Amino acid sequence: MGLVWNQRGSRTETTTTTKTQEGLPVSVGVTVPKKKWSNLMPLFVALVVIAEIAFLGRLDMAKNAAMVADLFYRSRGVVESDDLGLEMIGGIRNLESEIESCEEWLEREDAVTYSRDFVKEPVFVSGADQEWNSCSVGCKFGFTGNQKPDAAFGLAQQPGAASVLRSMESAQYYAENNIHMARRRGYNLVMTTSLSSDVPVGYFSWAEYDIMAPVKPKTEKALAAAFISNCGARNFRLQALEALEKTNISIDSYGGCHRNRDGRAVDKVETLTHYKFSLAFENSNEEDYVTEKFFQSLVAGMDYINYLPSPHFTYFHLLDIVALPLGLLGHVQEVSA
Repeated sequence: MGLVWNQRGSRTETTTTTKTQEGLPVSVGVTVPKKKWSNLMPLFVALVVIAEIAFLGRLDMAKNAAMVADLFYRSRGVVESDDLGLEMIGGIRNLESEIESCEEWLEREDAVTYSRDFVKEPVFVSGADQEWNSCSVGCKFGFTGNQKPDAAFGLAQQPGAASVLRSMESAQYYAENNIHMARRRGYNLVMTTSLSSDVPVGYFSWAEYDIMAPVKPKTEKALAAAFISNCGARNFRLQALEALEKTNISIDSYGGCHRNRDGRAVDKVETLTHYKFSLAFENSNEEDYVTEKFFQSLVAGMDYINYLPSPHFTYFHLLDIVALPLGLLGHVQEVSA
């Protein structure tokens, strides 16, 4: 028995055979061709892969053929032709009309069957004027007469009707808009700017505000514009305005407070587009109370890429007049330089 070493350092055994030559037994060593098999292994793997791909391709074709056959054989009638011996599928012309669209499928799946016919018996809402064109179901707005309302706006504790409080004003000016107080008064549904309301109502509307409007050139000489008409606000917005003016920051005031520009017959959003800064102070500091002042400034060219609450957003939430020179003044001077 002999031993040989391959290139990888492994040993390969040989077998011993015996054959007769001229009547004498002779031992001859024959080597098993393992190296040859290892060279053929990649070719064998490639053939297996090709065969598997071909099998999957035929399987996919068979699946598609079965699907097409199922589509055709679901049509209405089958007409046989004696001349050609073929089966002609009836109703193919109407195949497209029979296939349900995605929108139709969604409407069918989301359909809700009501026990009440809202076309014949629309929801009657008392105590408010209709402010929208349509409802999800049939609705009618008006004031109570002989008909019992389904819901009543602004009227607490209505027997047999859902009492609704709806307001977009600050609870600091209208205490009844406080959610806990509204509950104590007997309102079933609360609709305010607070996100904790049953139905939060905000000032933003895609239909009203063109957020994607192009930015216009800042042509006004003054750095900032302000529209403040309520001079008795319950925060320090007037003090902030005065502090900015004392630092020689030019401000055009169009409102009734510190007015130095005529604000009559002026389009607020269009006017703000020509200023570098907009002083959009609310009349009170209250959680979730964000009015049109902010969104109008956004439409006028405020940086909406870095939107709230990004730290890079050019927006300053001033809780104290002391923070004014430390934050806002430095930023205004830096941008206007």
